[in-house]
Amino acid sequence: MSDHAPRREPAPADFLDRVDEDAQKVLRRLNQFDYHGYLVGGGVRDLLLDGTPKDFDVATSARPQEVRKLFRNCRLIGRRFRLAHILFLGGKVIETATFRAKPAEVNRDGALITDDNEFGTPESDAHRRDFTVNALFYDAAEDVIIDYVGGLEDLERRLLRTIGEPKVRFCEDPVRMLRAVKFAARLDLTIEPATRAAILSERFELEKAALPRLLEEIYRMMRGGSAAASFKLLDELALMELLIPEVSAFLGRPAADPWHPLIGILEAVDAALARGEQIESGVLLATFFWPLYQAALSSLPSKPSVRELRPVAEALVGPMAVRLKMPKRDVAVLLSALEGQLRFEHARRRRATRAAFGRHPAFPATYQLYTLRAEAEGEPAERIAEWRALAEEFPPQDHERGRGGRGPRRRRR
Repeated sequence: MSDHAPRREPAPADFLDRVDEDAQKVLRRLNQFDYHGYLVGGGVRDLLLDGTPKDFDVATSARPQEVRKLFRNCRLIGRRFRLAHILFLGGKVIETATFRAKPAEVNRDGALITDDNEFGTPESDAHRRDFTVNALFYDAAEDVIIDYVGGLEDLERRLLRTIGEPKVRFCEDPVRMLRAVKFAARLDLTIEPATRAAILSERFELEKAALPRLLEEIYRMMRGGSAAASFKLLDELALMELLIPEVSAFLGRPAADPWHPLIGILEAVDAALARGEQIESGVLLATFFWPLYQAALSSLPSKPSVRELRPVAEALVGPMAVRLKMPKRDVAVLLSALEGQLRFEHARRRRATRAAFGRHPAFPATYQLYTLRAEAEGEPAERIAEWRALAEEFPPQDHERGRGGRGPRRRRR
C-alpha cells in the first residue's frame, strides 16, 4: 500500500443527485451514528463516466452486526466474510460491506486467495480490489471522491489497470481476467499494456477457477450490453480457446470473414437488451452457438431430417455443458431453441404440426432466438410475418414454464 495521502477531488456538481435515494439513506444513517460510510466500486465509476449504475454498494467501518442493529430491513449473508444486505421496496438491495484487509501474503506459485476475511481500513479495502477504476470511494458527507490507487487518472485516460502487479492479481483470482474483458468492452476502456501482457501469459490460470464463476461471467458479458465487443476481446486475448473452444475453432476455420455470422447476432443481442428486452440464459448461449449449428448441419452429406436436428445440437453443445456444468434448464432451452429454428420449416407445412410447435413450452425461447437472428441475418419479410403470426397465436403466457424438452408430453392411455 502507498504511504502518501489519498487524492480527494470534489465530486461533479450533480453527482449526489444521481446516487440512488436508498443508497443515500444508508450512507446518512451510517454517518449519523459516527461510522464511515462510502459509496464504492462500480457505482462511483459509472457515475463518473456519466453512465447509469446497475447497483450501488456501500463500504463502511461498521461491523456486520453493527449494521444489522442500525437497519431493521437488514439481513446478513456469507460465511467467510459477512455482508449486510439492506432491503428496500421492489426487491432493491444495497449491499453494505465492512472495510476489508488486503491478504498479508500471496502464494506466488499460483494459489488462489483463501483467507480474505479480515476487517481493515478504507485504504486496505481499496488496495484489495481488482482494478483501479473499481476502487474509488464517494464520501457523501463531504461530497468528494477519494482515490487511493490512481483510479481517477486511469478513468481520465480511459485505462483499465490492475491494482498491484498484474500477474500476482490474476494468480490470486483468475476470473479477474474475464472481468477485465467485461469492463474494457462495456466501458470502452483500453487494457493497460502490463495488464494485457499478464492476461496473455497467465491465461491458463483460468483452469483453476470455479466453474460456476466462469459461466456466470459469460452470462454477464452477454447481458452487459457489449456482447459483441466482449467476444472479440476474448478471442484477441486467447481466452476464447480456453473458455469456449468450440467458438474459437469456428473462428479459426478458413473463411473470408469468420466473425461475420457471429458478430451480427451478438450485436442483435446488444440491441435487444438496449431496448429493455429480457433474454433468458439458454437463449443467450444459443445466439453464439447458432452459426456453429448452421455450419455443423451444412457439413452433413445430405439435408438433415427432423430426427437429426437434436443429435447434431447435442453433439455441439454437450462438451461445453459438461465442461462448465451448465444448469439443465439452460441446456434444455439452448438445444430446443437451436433445433426449433429448423423444426419450424417442417411445422409450417401442416396445421396440426404447426399448432404442436406453437404450443411447445420451448416455443417462446425458440421465437426469441429467431427474432435475434432475423435482425442479424435480414430474414425475408414474409418469413418474419409467419413466425410473428405463430407467436401471436400462442403467446408466452399460454406456455407451461420450466420445460424445454423435445416436444409436448403424450397423455397416458
